Amino acid sequence: MPESRREKIAAVVVTYNRKRLLAECLDSLLRQTRPLDGLILIDNHSTDGTHEYLSSRGLSGPLGQPSEKPHEMLCSIEAPGFPDRRIEVRSVTMPENTGGAGGFHEGMKRAVEAGFDWLWLMDDDLL
Repeated sequence: MPESRREKIAAVVVTYNRKRLLAECLDSLLRQTRPLDGLILIDNHSTDGTHEYLSSRGLSGPLGQPSEKPHEMLCSIEAPGFPDRRIEVRSVTMPENTGGAGGFHEGMKRAVEAGFDWLWLMDDDLL
C-alpha cells in the first residue's frame, strides 16, 4: 500500500513599490483556513521601504552588499491559528526590477527547487 503524503502548497507573491498592498495581501494569506506550507516573496527591487517592512515582520533580513544575484532569506513562521504548523518563508530581493514575468519566474523556480507540489501565484494587490 503506498505511503500517503500531504501535498505542499506555496504562494508566490511578486511586489514592487506597493508596501501597503503587500501588507494587506500577506495578512490575507496568513488568515487562510488551510494554512500555506510555503510563502515565496519576490521583492522586485522596491524603493518604498518594502524590504524594511518585511524585516520588521521577521520575513526578511539584512541585504548585505549589493549583488548582481537575488538575495534570499529563509525563515519559518507559525501559521496563525495553527500552533502545530509552520510556514516556510523565502524572501527574495531582486538586484533589479525584472517585471512581473521575471519575478514569477524567480519565485516558481525557487518553489519547484524547494519541493512544493502546488503554487498559488499572485501580485501584491490580490486580496
